[in-house]
Amino acid sequence: MVDLNEFRDDDLVRRGRTALRSGRPRVANEFFSEYCNRRIRDAQPIAASLLADHALAIAYLGDLKEAAEICFRALARERRNADVFATLARVYFLSGSRRKAVDAIERGLALSPQHTRLLAFRDEFGVRRPRVLPFLPRGNRWNVMLGRILDRLQSRRRTA
Repeated sequence: MVDLNEFRDDDLVRRGRTALRSGRPRVANEFFSEYCNRRIRDAQPIAASLLADHALAIAYLGDLKEAAEICFRALARERRNADVFATLARVYFLSGSRRKAVDAIERGLALSPQHTRLLAFRDEFGVRRPRVLPFLPRGNRWNVMLGRILDRLQSRRRTA
């Protein structure tokens, strides 16, 4: 085991984010916890994006309630941070709350329409588009047929 006291603050953050991206949330959580403990001890603020990364590590470890609470603390610090909404969406997705995840994605994209993580997560997640004919049920054959036609037309425009 490595003594975390040997690392500078920026090294803890960098190593924690690297561990999180490489799929090692337990290691990432250790680095982020040490960093946050130092900041709290020195009465210094913690960046919202770092709180979000810490929340994601905690979510992957299985404590989804704590992860959501940390995301809300990050949002309280920085309300207009799309990265925090991306993390909150991931936490909601892991907890099985699809509707809340979609809402978090939409709120994040309202702040930053070209945010790559949010767009990628929305594509991975799959979000339903509105019905073509809103006065008919989604499963109505006219809605299904027109939806498929519009989808083909839009995909042709994207490739052209």
